[in-house]
Amino acid sequence: MPHGLSKSRLMMFRQCPKRLWLYAHRRDVQEFSEETETRFQIGFQVGALAQTLHPNGILIDTADAAEALEWTQQALNAHPDRPLFEAAFARDDVLVRADVVLPEDGGYRLREVKASTSVKPEHYPDGAIQAWVVQGSMALTGVEIAHVDNTFVYPGGGDYRGLLKTQALDVDLVDLLSQVPAWIAQARATLAGPEPDIAPGDHCTTPYECPFQHHCKADEVPPDYPLNCLPRLQGQRFTDLVEQGITDVRAIPSDYPLTRRQAWVARVIQSGQAERDPEAARRLQSFGYPRYYLDFETFQVAVPLWPGTRPYQQLPVQWSCHVETAGQALRHAQFIAAGLDDPRRAFAEQLLATVGETGPVFVYNRSFEVGRLQELAQSNPDLAPGLMALIGRVVDLKTLTEQFYCHPAMKGRWSLKAVLPTVAPELAYDDLAIGDGAAASEAWQEIYHPETSEARRATLYTELSQYCARDTLALVRLAHFLSAPA
Repeated sequence: MPHGLSKSRLMMFRQCPKRLWLYAHRRDVQEFSEETETRFQIGFQVGALAQTLHPNGILIDTADAAEALEWTQQALNAHPDRPLFEAAFARDDVLVRADVVLPEDGGYRLREVKASTSVKPEHYPDGAIQAWVVQGSMALTGVEIAHVDNTFVYPGGGDYRGLLKTQALDVDLVDLLSQVPAWIAQARATLAGPEPDIAPGDHCTTPYECPFQHHCKADEVPPDYPLNCLPRLQGQRFTDLVEQGITDVRAIPSDYPLTRRQAWVARVIQSGQAERDPEAARRLQSFGYPRYYLDFETFQVAVPLWPGTRPYQQLPVQWSCHVETAGQALRHAQFIAAGLDDPRRAFAEQLLATVGETGPVFVYNRSFEVGRLQELAQSNPDLAPGLMALIGRVVDLKTLTEQFYCHPAMKGRWSLKAVLPTVAPELAYDDLAIGDGAAASEAWQEIYHPETSEARRATLYTELSQYCARDTLALVRLAHFLSAPA
């Protein structure tokens, strides 16, 4: 195939011609984020599930393009009445692999499987490329997207009928199909020429995160305090500052109209001095003891693991709790799911036993923990009274921090990872194998993968325990900091 064109490479070209060029000529400089790797894994899971819904289907199980084309044709000739998975087709030297090809009267229906919960704008050109190529080999009766239905509730027993919802694309592809040859020609011209001179922009992350953006931005020298340090600075105000040549918060005139919160962040950055309102201490001092500092860890899967759960539901599998008594004596308690069975009831029971019936329960971002507690109450009605009473005790340290504390190094961000280095730098996560929520979620997905060894699971349990305990110790230190005399 000239320049190795395929559907995925044409989609790269449509996102950014430079991305396609770099993929062909400088693949060594690509860097995938953990989020992108997770998205790939979820896509594989959903694709594999889609195949199980057609037990008589034939998988074209080879990565070799020539072999895949040959095997596909052999399967079509020998078994024209059976579905095909990962079937290969080529037209004008463009190769595609179809997720599912379904035989029906008059030809075949093309089904593309997506892990998203709806049809996205980028799925239309994706479907058009696929259909244009496949039309060169067989009669198509229809093109559709099968996406995850996030209202599906898994009944158990391996019954995933209804997990995928289909949407026909035929009418929407009419105009796009005629444009595919032009996309192919333009992509080949790009690949045959020098590296395109395209500046970084929104296309670096839309519709997909580009693995080459670090390479493209390598020569950029960003301002120390870019304008996006100011919360919700967008639209005309952002444009107006850029047009004035202002790209650093420190250069914004003192009389420039900003919201109260934006002005606070700008003042702190420009002065270089942190600000902490004594009101935070007054509010915290009103709480008695014992005090509980709580953090949940959850993960999401597209294909539900346990009966009664939905796709992409936040599944609580771990908590850490530092318990502080009068005099600032601390003890640590935790729950970490063991085995592969549904741990949610044990999660709730042990939590209630740990936090008792009195005392404030401090969290960071109350809506997250409260949402999980409400879900646990719904799925465990007998525990609901205790869980709902617990919700009434939850105090959000993030809200207090956002209201009463700002430091230049936070750069207008109030995530715990932004705040903690300014309060307790010795509690940085650099020494931990798992250093953020995304990595923790990925670790839990690995734990629940059936091919993960027990030795690897044991390692992950230790790393997750260290990470979650660090989070709640950080809450203790933050509360002490905010409570200290000004």
